[in-house]
Order: sequence, then structure tokens, then C-alpha cells
Amino acid sequence: MQLTEKLYWYPWQGRANNCNSYLYKGEQLILFDPGHINNELNENCLEMLSSQVAADGFNLKDVDLILCTHAHPDHIEAVGVVREQSGARSGVHREDEFIIEAISRHYTEQDAEKPPSLKPDFYLEEGDLEPGSNTGSGDGIKVFHTPGHSPGCVCFYLPLEKALISGDTVFESSIGRADLPGGDMQTLGQSVEKLSRLEDVEMLLPGHMGYVSGASAVKRNFDQIKRFFFA
Repeated sequence: MQLTEKLYWYPWQGRANNCNSYLYKGEQLILFDPGHINNELNENCLEMLSSQVAADGFNLKDVDLILCTHAHPDHIEAVGVVREQSGARSGVHREDEFIIEAISRHYTEQDAEKPPSLKPDFYLEEGDLEPGSNTGSGDGIKVFHTPGHSPGCVCFYLPLEKALISGDTVFESSIGRADLPGGDMQTLGQSVEKLSRLEDVEMLLPGHMGYVSGASAVKRNFDQIKRFFFA
């Protein structure tokens, strides 16, 4: 589904767990959170994403860059496959490297076929990210480190689109769980507070469920979350 001239939303529509994915068509074709290959009900999540993307005239083989909000399997498992198909580079925060290592051990312990390596080509850090070579293109991305759901959670702000890709840090009317390894509720509250101070956010694009549209609705969503979970 096209949200703006350059930004596309691919909500997960299956029965079991997987994440929403996003595609940004600037100088580079950027895929955010490719999700599972197959989930616990053996739904072919990557095939479903490929079909959604194709309906908008794109092909995952043309992806240049893969950015992940964090390293939980329902957000990152398909990275290696897409990277092999496309030659894309991938990035995740260093603090979630232990999760990538745990995923690899899981496949070994289950004596299952391992997907292609999930080791990132580079590590994300808080600050400005300039994909491609044309720094004046307006395609710059602001990366915010937002631990709490996992130690390496990040959110991506696209200034040109006024869109915040929030992963599992903030949802519509809710937040990500903080009881998984490396999670911490107090830290998550600090991350939510930091995000709530951002200006010019007209779309909140989370890793699950629907998105929030309109600056006033985004602000109201943050206010409700802070009152309900962190007051």
C-alpha cells in the first residue's frame, strides 16, 4: 500500500506472528524489517511480502539496503535471503547481536536448515544515515536508539515523509513487551518519552497492527501511552 510518493506499507495479514514491512523508493530502494521467512504456522511470510511488493511494481531482488528496527526473528529472519537475492547491504544495532547469535544456535540445536547469515554488513548508531551518494536528495534517515523492547531497538525517522518507523517500541495505543531477554520497562519508558518529543511526525508506522496518521493523532497516541503505561 502506497502511503506517500516514496513510502510503502506492507502490513502482515496472516494468522500467526510476523511484522509489518516498509519500502522506501529514493535514490536507493530501502526495505525496513523484512520479517520471517516462515512463521510458527509455517505461513510463507517472505513469499507473501514478495507478492505485496510486486503488486506495487517492485521486486525484492532490486532492494539496495535493508534496515532492521531490531533483531527479533519476526523482524530479521528473512534478511539473509533477501540479501542473497539482491546483493543489498543490511544494518542492525550492535546491542542486538546476541539475538542474531541465538537465532543461529536455535537452527543448529533443532538440526534445521539454517537460513543465510544474518550478520549485518554494518551496525546502526543513533544519528543521521545518508543512503546512496546524493546527500542533497532529501533521502536522509534519522536513526534513534530506543532500547527497552530489546537492547538494540532503533526507530527510523524519514524527514521528507514526516514518518516514524517505530518497530516494536511504540504501537497504536500500545508498546512492545519488555519481558524478553534484554528488555526493560523503565528503559522502554525513557525511549517512548524521547520519541514523543520529536516534531513533525505525521505518520507513526509500527512493527505490528495499524499505523497512526496525522500529527495530532500521533501526539495523542504518545500521550495516551505515557499515561497508561508509565504514569
